[in-house]
Amino acid sequence: MKSGLSRRTVLKLMGGTGASFALGSFVSAACASTPEGEQKGDPFSPSAFLRIDPDGTCTVTVSRSDMGQGVRTTFAMLVAEELDADWSKVKVAQAPGNDEIYGRLGTGGSSSVRGMNRTLRNVGATARAMLVAAAAKQWNVDPTTCRTEKGKVVGADGKTLDYGKLAMAAKEVPVPQGVQLKDAANFKIIGKPTSRIDNDEVVTGRALFAYDVSVPGMVYAVCARPPSFGSRPLGLDDSAARKVPGVIDIIPISSGIAIIAKNTWAALKGKDALKVEWSGHNQEVSTASLRAGLKSAVAAHLEMPAGAKTIEANYELPYLAHATMEPLAAVADVKSDSAELWSGTQAPDSARDQVARLIGVPKEKVVVNNLVLGGGFGRKFNNHAIGEAADLSKRVGKPVKLLWSRECDMQNDLYRPMSEHAFKSTIDGQGNLLGWSHQYIQTPGGRASDYNANAYLPYDIPNAAMRSAGSPSPVPTGAWRSVEHSQIIVANECFMDELATAAGQDPYQFRRKLLKSERVRKVLDSAAQKAGWGEKLPKGMGRGIACFEGYGSCIAHVVDVEVKGNVVRVVRMVAVVDPGVAINPRGIEAQVQGGFTDGLATALKAAINIDKGGAVESNWDGYEWARMTDSPEMKIFVEPSGGNFGGMGEVGYPSAPAAIANAIFAATGKRARKFPIKVEELV
Repeated sequence: MKSGLSRRTVLKLMGGTGASFALGSFVSAACASTPEGEQKGDPFSPSAFLRIDPDGTCTVTVSRSDMGQGVRTTFAMLVAEELDADWSKVKVAQAPGNDEIYGRLGTGGSSSVRGMNRTLRNVGATARAMLVAAAAKQWNVDPTTCRTEKGKVVGADGKTLDYGKLAMAAKEVPVPQGVQLKDAANFKIIGKPTSRIDNDEVVTGRALFAYDVSVPGMVYAVCARPPSFGSRPLGLDDSAARKVPGVIDIIPISSGIAIIAKNTWAALKGKDALKVEWSGHNQEVSTASLRAGLKSAVAAHLEMPAGAKTIEANYELPYLAHATMEPLAAVADVKSDSAELWSGTQAPDSARDQVARLIGVPKEKVVVNNLVLGGGFGRKFNNHAIGEAADLSKRVGKPVKLLWSRECDMQNDLYRPMSEHAFKSTIDGQGNLLGWSHQYIQTPGGRASDYNANAYLPYDIPNAAMRSAGSPSPVPTGAWRSVEHSQIIVANECFMDELATAAGQDPYQFRRKLLKSERVRKVLDSAAQKAGWGEKLPKGMGRGIACFEGYGSCIAHVVDVEVKGNVVRVVRMVAVVDPGVAINPRGIEAQVQGGFTDGLATALKAAINIDKGGAVESNWDGYEWARMTDSPEMKIFVEPSGGNFGGMGEVGYPSAPAAIANAIFAATGKRARKFPIKVEELV
């Protein structure tokens, strides 16, 4: 993109916020308008992230994807706080996939707030300073005699001017440099429990998801995909499929056979009528063979000091599907020299680059309209539907809406890897840890590598070592909520409980004395106190504890379970979380609820199994997730320590399955070494 920007324009768009903001701000005033609508009059657009219309509406353009974690709301709150906006007049718009204007757009690793909080606060503060200067000029007073509140500038004499009425004048104000951000003690919006800004649109059906998109002349597509990973079509009889009313064409693509039709029903019926002979790759691959490969990759543990006791344990974690409520979907309209796409993706800038390469046009000619996502959890970093839809649109010469069914999505996912965790530790006669060895083996993995074990341990453990290795597998894998922490921390916290028992110590106190971070110690203490740690529970019940530090935040879970026969019921969960700064406590609570629900499901129910080289589970009947009837009482306490802005999307998961497993031990006296946990497999 050729900017053609003057020095003044560049400075104006930077808003005095430094290099990180400049990356997302080289855009003309016209381009800086809301991507999802026409301008209303002549707006004040001090940056690509903010527009103030003459009617006082403040529109914050959100550059990260919202997949239910509420980033639209938190980003708007960050800008509105420093702007002193009237929250009732704040709206959001989603940025298209243009990293030249908005900077990095990839959403994952709980990085949105951590990476963008200062940029967005600077956007609001810069705009506020310019509005104050405009009002002071009209009143012929010193700007320092003015203040701002709820979308207006207030003079020393009590006179007011709404931001909307100042929009035109503010555009002519020189851009201030090095604006002062608010002290946390003066926050009025940040820290206030706030409902999501787009709730009305979502619950009334006005929010646009990929499945909702319709463009003129659009045709529909679904794909028949191989039953085993790596298989390719050897023979195709599509004669019956072509006779299905509404079927337009049958097109082989790299990932299967696409059926193009006038409507979804015709496409699905055409798919059912296809006769495909698949090559049958990897028929010998199964869950059992893959698990055997993992176990064979476990090597001898590193030497550690001799102790009074040596403790060893191995944990097995399965493949997991992302199983988002919204399966993959995309609409593509590819022309000879350009393309426009509509989908929900965690990486719209990468999708733009991919489509540009695929159809052979400059990326400036590709528009990716990023919509709200019905769940992501890492799956929609690689939204395969986008590239497939673009390829099909180019080949048929029409806009194409490609839909993945639930079965298609679940059996062709990029799964969380299957893993094996082998531990060994020694303890002296006083119950002190002398060493720690963790071998983390996953599929497919890579060459054996030594890691700093303390990078994944909030504890001060001497002689701590960690080795990662892999075992070959044709099963495609990718990032899953909290990435490697979804495996490593679960295993670590289960083993910590085993070490506490071996040392003859209370699991809470054992952890507490080893913690390196005072922040983690505080949330652990608070969770134990609020949960009533140490109280005697009825027979058949147990209480477990676990904690996690990462993504700039920390959390502790205490879980109560009841075990009757072979049935485990989670009765109560208490969580204390420290996000540094709690922008939206209501959103944080929702993230912890969601993370724990995922933890409950994967602790007790969900797994993807492999047979004859393909995924066995295809829908919710086999890949069981936690239901409403499984949900326990949840008590969540947000206790920010101040200072940093931590992430939250990943934080609520890692310690949740471990706390459940540890509670099951407290109830039964037997350990869970295999997930999902079955009472009959406890040891």
